[in-house]
Amino acid sequence: MAATIKRFDYSITKMKESDPYPFDPIVRICLARVAKNNKGEIEISPDLMTEDEIDHYIGELKSDLDAVGKRAKSALKSARASTMDSVSKGKSRKR
Repeated sequence: MAATIKRFDYSITKMKESDPYPFDPIVRICLARVAKNNKGEIEISPDLMTEDEIDHYIGELKSDLDAVGKRAKSALKSARASTMDSVSKGKSRKR
């Protein structure tokens, strides 16, 4: 996978064996870093002064989102498998 600018990340909430009821894992896409300007606005880019700089940085943001999407999908798939395994174990213990 190509290097990314690491502006975006994901978090995942998944079931633990101690949870009383099973639930599907939840993924949230989030900002990995936050910088605010003097107006209190969240900035996700450096200073851009030309159209080429804007195009280049937007391309990097898109690549970063694509990369975090792939990682999040993989984590979601793994968490779902873990949930199914925990549920299966729980059913077999109840018998």
